[in-house]
Amino acid sequence: MVASLRHYEGHPLPCTVTLKSSILRSVKPVVFMLACLPVMIFTINRYLIRDLSIDLGEGNCKWTESFPLPLDSDPLGTLVASYPGGGMRVTWQQLEGLTGIQVGDDYEYSGKRVGIIKTQWPHYEGIWSYGATLNQTILVVRNPRWAIPSFHNILSEVNYGQDFSEVYPYLNDLFTKRAPIANWIKWRDLKFEKEIELWAWHIDYYMEQGSKYWTDLDFDRVGEKPFHFLTDEEKPWPKDIHCINDIDCFPKALISYEKLRKHDTGPGELSKIANAVRDKKEMTVISDEAIGCVWFETFIHAKAPNNDNRDHHGNAKEAYHFTIDQMQIITNKLQFMKDKYSSGEWENNAVAQDLVLAFDDYIAEVGEELLYLQANPPPTPAPNAAYNDELVSWYETVGAGNRYARDKVRQMNGYWPLVANLYNETA
Repeated sequence: MVASLRHYEGHPLPCTVTLKSSILRSVKPVVFMLACLPVMIFTINRYLIRDLSIDLGEGNCKWTESFPLPLDSDPLGTLVASYPGGGMRVTWQQLEGLTGIQVGDDYEYSGKRVGIIKTQWPHYEGIWSYGATLNQTILVVRNPRWAIPSFHNILSEVNYGQDFSEVYPYLNDLFTKRAPIANWIKWRDLKFEKEIELWAWHIDYYMEQGSKYWTDLDFDRVGEKPFHFLTDEEKPWPKDIHCINDIDCFPKALISYEKLRKHDTGPGELSKIANAVRDKKEMTVISDEAIGCVWFETFIHAKAPNNDNRDHHGNAKEAYHFTIDQMQIITNKLQFMKDKYSSGEWENNAVAQDLVLAFDDYIAEVGEELLYLQANPPPTPAPNAAYNDELVSWYETVGAGNRYARDKVRQMNGYWPLVANLYNETA
């Protein structure tokens, strides 16, 4: 909850900021306290007496805002995980409406047991900041046909920043506008093959309880030189230590973003979330009868913007295409994932079968678009042997380029001796 009830030197003064915030450092403490005292008192009261959306009976409800658990709480914690651009925002908004508990973020983890945290881990956009403070997992999936462009929109909105200090100045731009089409095409053609694998590996990581596709020294988990992602020939892959020591990574529920958004299936998906957290220590959940009402009211009242807000500025999401070859790769990956989770040990697993149902929907949607593209092929650019080099150069100008560039790594005194030989080999 960010309240801007006062202004200081012409700028809104947020009343809930971290001590690291540049805004707080620039504001005199007395001015900050006077401006924010009403909000502080209100917030403290809500910490002590936290409201849950109210069940009015007969399927009716009164929607209320979410608030953090008291600082001395010791709940059974839930990790909500998705590929970036995979529908997390709508999911956590619905989860807050369902429980009245504010969902924490992996990049803003306070060190306290906050009950529910969202993450993109193990994707390189996520971090494991919460140690062993959580107990169970909910996995959210979205069709990669739409998740990958949505991820790129996020990158574009934060100016392709790669760490929090680079991203922070652009946080207010999130979910406001889609990327320029020209930038999407460049990023797509540079990153697509990696991202479609990461989309699938993200699912495998949780379903297989920590399948680790990166090497230990690749601390950012990006698979860039001098490192590589593990291959099929290197299987069985090791298990991530977090899924061994910190949390049960296997999902208690599999949530389809597409189904969560639709009025005819949304309440049912929300009920799956409710069943995963209901009756858990210090978790509050509204009754099943009122879940449909909470689902509807959350879309009306949730204040944080979501993907729909991008529709008001610039291009529609349908303007962001893949090539015919890329659409075929998506189709093949979806079919591979469906086949994998339809057989063997997964055949009678309820979570795996929910995955398969989602994959069926995705295969049908992507297949329909692929048939249209094949019947109406778009113009193809002239061959350009230097195209990939041009994409790499472009990305270095808008982003940070290779995270493991030799000059960067040489400055990491404790790390460089461990990897120096790799740079000698690939120089």
